[in-house]
Amino acid sequence: MTNKQKQCLLSYLGYYNGAIDGVFGSASKEATAAFQKDYGLESDGIFGPKTQKKIKEAVCNDEQPQVNWDSVKYFDREEFRCTCAGAHCSGFPVEMNPRVLSILDEVRGHFGAAGIVSSGVRCEKRNATIGGIAQSRHLLGKAADFRIKGKSAAEVLTYVKTLPGVRYTYAIDSAYVHVDVE
Repeated sequence: MTNKQKQCLLSYLGYYNGAIDGVFGSASKEATAAFQKDYGLESDGIFGPKTQKKIKEAVCNDEQPQVNWDSVKYFDREEFRCTCAGAHCSGFPVEMNPRVLSILDEVRGHFGAAGIVSSGVRCEKRNATIGGIAQSRHLLGKAADFRIKGKSAAEVLTYVKTLPGVRYTYAIDSAYVHVDVE
């Protein structure tokens, strides 16, 4: 498998957002390590035979990895519950994608301050009620809106944009940031 193929697969799964240039540098290695972590492999950033096999399986099966909440350092599952308060769903119409959680953990660790989630997963009715777009990544567990205590959205956004696997991110207001993954 060529480096360009590896980058394409990592990009398809939302782990790599750099250029598909065949240069397997630090961004490619970080994306590989993030993929390995989410799929229960040794997270060493080396795209070896086990990683190659697992990534092919993930792409072919269009898998979403399961969250190992023991590996999430700064957040717990309840913080990502749908905010319809049980009016329309059980609170978890889907589970959070581990890549979103890894990104939020990374951001929280980087700033060394509390992270506060305002929106994790959403059921369709809650999403419609708050004016969310019909194709919201929150419906898939692939998005979160959050803030870091004592930091502006601009500060947080600047850092989030440097992280591998971020599909889209923006400042919601002066404090909160939206982030989503593929």
